[in-house]
Amino acid sequence: MIRTQWVEDRSEVFLSVVTVCRNNLQGLIKTWQSVRSQSISLEWIVVDGQSDDGTLVFLQSIEDERLSFISEPDQGIYDAMNKGLEHCKGRYVVFMNSGDQFHDHLTGDLLQVQALRNHLPDLLYGDALEETTFGELLYKAARSHKRMWYGMFTHHQSMAFRLGSLHSIRYRLEYPIGADYALTAELLVRGGTAAYIPEPLCIFEQGGVSQMQHRQGQRDQWFIRKTILGMPIILRVAIASLHWGVRLVKHSFPKFYKKVRFSYEK
Repeated sequence: MIRTQWVEDRSEVFLSVVTVCRNNLQGLIKTWQSVRSQSISLEWIVVDGQSDDGTLVFLQSIEDERLSFISEPDQGIYDAMNKGLEHCKGRYVVFMNSGDQFHDHLTGDLLQVQALRNHLPDLLYGDALEETTFGELLYKAARSHKRMWYGMFTHHQSMAFRLGSLHSIRYRLEYPIGADYALTAELLVRGGTAAYIPEPLCIFEQGGVSQMQHRQGQRDQWFIRKTILGMPIILRVAIASLHWGVRLVKHSFPKFYKKVRFSYEK
């Protein structure tokens, strides 16, 4: 069953929030509670992969003109994100997957203020909180976007893209885990401007696809560094070795890694 609902007239929308989901109703409810708490002008675009857990019924029950949704089969997370992107009408867009949340009810206002203060950059990004399976919140500071060569410098949910800067950029489906890295790298390689906000912008729910399929993610990054960043093989080998060392520390000395990489919420 396919059910679509698109609201076409959205004048003066600052933020588009795109949420992709499939059979994660409880996570979607949590994300909606966070989205609706924002006071700025926004739209919520949900792209559902034809869930059978009550997601469609939930979406149909929401009486809010800010919501648009589609429920149909797709080719994966990034195909769904591309679908959502085609319908965005905001000045900026954030990709917030089901289960993820904004840091608090003022995050949207913070993004709007910082966008104007920084002369509408192509990318706004900030820190993140990671929510463990035990409900613990760990503060993860972003790296500088100038270290794009190393990998994603913050969680994708802590990035807000100026919609106009993505008019010819989409998520590349040949990278099943690293398409968010490819899109961000392509934007910056093309001369996109970026501004850092030294505050957490999202609460990221641990256990996502990228964390469970890190081998595929590493393969994606290898080719993204080659094809988009244009890095020579010697540098790609060095970075891959560095990543291997970090993973070794993470799995062999998890308490030490946690202490170095995270702090508790400020």
